[in-house]
Amino acid sequence: MRISSAACRVAIRARLCALLLLALPTTSATAEEIRLVAAGSLTGAFNAMIADYGRTHPKDHVATKWGPSGVLRNELENGGAFDIFASAALPHAQALTEKGLASDSVLFARNALCVIAPAGAALTQETLVDVLLKPETRLATSTPKADPGGDYTWQLFELIDKQRPGAFAALSGKAQQVFGGAATTTPVGGRHRLAIALGEGTADMAIYYCSGTQEISKAEPGRFLVLPLPKELAVGPEYGLTLSNAAGLPAADFAMYILSPAGQKTLAEFGFIPVTLPAAR
Repeated sequence: MRISSAACRVAIRARLCALLLLALPTTSATAEEIRLVAAGSLTGAFNAMIADYGRTHPKDHVATKWGPSGVLRNELENGGAFDIFASAALPHAQALTEKGLASDSVLFARNALCVIAPAGAALTQETLVDVLLKPETRLATSTPKADPGGDYTWQLFELIDKQRPGAFAALSGKAQQVFGGAATTTPVGGRHRLAIALGEGTADMAIYYCSGTQEISKAEPGRFLVLPLPKELAVGPEYGLTLSNAAGLPAADFAMYILSPAGQKTLAEFGFIPVTLPAAR
């Protein structure tokens, strides 16, 4: 019996459809673990998001690992397991994309730098640079290269140096890198290391993400002054998100939740600058 070419095409299409269906990931009624590796500065906001997401996705469990984005990126490049990587610097996420370890990376939030000092400090935006450059001013920062918070701070020093030549060497030379290194991220006794440095008098002021200084100030009300940087000294922390090539549908769902209006609203509540919220009406 001869088979027409049309019948052959139908049979081939049916066979291809069957193969594609077998290749697609299947949903499961069992609990699914989502491995989230994220910048430590996102801890509060993401824990709130995880709690909200869990109310509508009770079968999914988000397992978290926090740390400095540069340190985390190196771990993932060397075989560390993850489904979602949320970095405090978009280039760290893009590096995993470029190495073929993850899908395309997207910007999902912005931040800013603030100064935090003990309450009552004689400090304003107008006097900030002068106070920073005083030889006796003790300055605490995060750690460049290991943590984007330190990288952004060093960019700030470079901006100041354009106004005051020699400032970069002076500021980077005296900065106490008390936070953001591989061994200096975990809070001590529940307190942020920057809060400890300011509270114990080993630093007169610190530079960190505005979201982080907001959390420190809320945790210890009345103890600290938080001062945003003047506009001419603004540097742009930009947070990047990417999915592992091995990530399943639940991880993709949670990544979409981070980008959703609900997720972005939570980021805003924790002091971040959302990038995907609808325009205000």
